[in-house]
Amino acid sequence: MKFASFKIPDLTPDERQLEWITRFMFALSISLIVVFSYNNHTVNREMINYSDKVDSTQRVLMTLRELNSVFFEIGYNHRTYHVLKSPASLQAMDSGIAHLPFLVDGLDSLVKNNEPQKKRVLILGSLLAEISPDTSALPPPGDAALQANLKSEKFSENLREGSDYIKQVTKVINEMTSIESKLMASRLYSRENYTSQLFRYNWVVMLIAIVFLVASFILLTRELKRNRLYRIELENKIENLNRSNSELEQFAYIASHDLQEPLRKIRSFSERIAARHSEGLQPEAEKMLGIINNSADRMQLLISDLLAFSRLVRVMKPMEQVDLNSILREAKSNLSLPISEKKARIIQDELPVISAYPIQMLQLFQNLLANSIKYAKPDVRPVVKISYYVVKGQEIPGSMPSHRSLDFHMIQVSDNGIGFSADYAEKIFVIFQRLHGKNEFEGTGIGLAICRRVVSNHNGYITAESENNKGATFSIYLPVES
Repeated sequence: MKFASFKIPDLTPDERQLEWITRFMFALSISLIVVFSYNNHTVNREMINYSDKVDSTQRVLMTLRELNSVFFEIGYNHRTYHVLKSPASLQAMDSGIAHLPFLVDGLDSLVKNNEPQKKRVLILGSLLAEISPDTSALPPPGDAALQANLKSEKFSENLREGSDYIKQVTKVINEMTSIESKLMASRLYSRENYTSQLFRYNWVVMLIAIVFLVASFILLTRELKRNRLYRIELENKIENLNRSNSELEQFAYIASHDLQEPLRKIRSFSERIAARHSEGLQPEAEKMLGIINNSADRMQLLISDLLAFSRLVRVMKPMEQVDLNSILREAKSNLSLPISEKKARIIQDELPVISAYPIQMLQLFQNLLANSIKYAKPDVRPVVKISYYVVKGQEIPGSMPSHRSLDFHMIQVSDNGIGFSADYAEKIFVIFQRLHGKNEFEGTGIGLAICRRVVSNHNGYITAESENNKGATFSIYLPVES
C-alpha cells in the first residue's frame, strides 16, 4: 500500500520550547493548586471553628433563656403558694430551685473561654444561691425545711415581684444575653464570610485544574497529530527503503552473475589472443591487451567490493555476544602478509565483549587496519594504536538527541601514516571516494564506506580526524546496550 507524501509542518514553538512550556505549565498549575488548597484548608478550618462557636453561643443563649424562665417560674409558684397554699405550687417551686445549680454549672462550662461572661456567671451563681443556699442537699418537695424557708422573710422578700434581687438577677441575665447575641451575630457573619471564601477557593482550584487539563489535552492532541504524521512519513520511508533494498538485491544478483559473465569472457579472449598471437603482435597491441587485462581485474575488484557492501544493507541474523579481542586477532591474522612486509606494530587496549554481528566486526577492524598500513609514510615503520573508553552519547559529535544520555563503547584506531586534510573528514566515508590516484595506492575506495555501514548497522557512529603527514584517528562509537 502506498501513502501520500507528507511534510512535517515547521510548528512554533519547537520541541525544546514545547518541553519547557509544558514543564512551566505543570509547575505553575501544581504551585497554584497547592497554594489555593492550603488557603482552602485554612478557610475550611476557620469556618468549622466559627461553626463550633456559633453552636456554643446558641447553647449559651438557650441556657440563659431556660435559666430566666425557671427563675420567673420559681417567683410565680412562690406567690401562688402564698395565695392558694397549693402543694403543687410548692412542688414546682422546689423542682425549679433544685434545677438552678445545674443550669448555672452548665452555663459556667459553656463560657469557660470567655472571661467577662465567666465573671457574670459567678455573680449570677452567688445571687441564685440566696434562694437555694445549699445546692448539694436540697430538701425534698413538701419537706418541713422548705416550708420553713418559705416563711423566711428574706426568702420571701427576694422573690417578691419588683424586688431589687429580681432586678439584679434579670440585669445579669439580660447583660449575658445581649453579649451572647452580639457574639452570635459576629460569629454568624464570620462563618458566612468563610463559607463564601471556601466556595470561591473551590471554584478557583477547579478552574485551574480545568485550564491545566484543557492545555494538556491541546498539547497531547498536537503531539498525537505530529506523531501520526511522523508515523506516515516513517511508513513512506520504510516503503522506499524496502524498495531500495529490493533494487540493491537485484543489482547484487546482476553484479554476481550478469556482469561477471561478460567480464570473464573479456579476460578469457584477451588471454587467448596474447597466448596464440604473441609472436605476431605489435608492441602497441600488447600494451592494449595489458590495459584490457588490468581494467578487467579492476572491474572484478569493483564488483566484489560492491557485493560485499550490498550484503551489509540487509542483516537477517540476530546479534551475538562478540569478544572484540578475538575479532582483532583474526583481523591481524588475515593481514599478516602486509603487516609482515611493512613491519607494522599494533598496540591495543583490552577491548570489551559486545552484542554485534561477528563478520561485520571483522570487516570493520580489517578495513581500518588495512587502511592504516596501506597509507603509511615511506620508510617509516607503521604504528597503529587501538584505544578503548566508555563515553556518554552527548560527547559524540552529531549524536542524535535520543542517544545523548546513553553509554557508548569508544574504540579509537590511530596511526602515524600520511593522514589527510581535515576538509575530507566526511568525504572519505563516501562509497568509491578516493583521495589519491589509483596508481598511487591500490583499492576501490569502498573500505571506509563499509566501515560506516557496519557501524550504522550497530546503531553507532564513526568519525575521522587527521592532518596532512600527521597520521589519522578513527573513532568508533558502539552503544553499550544494543
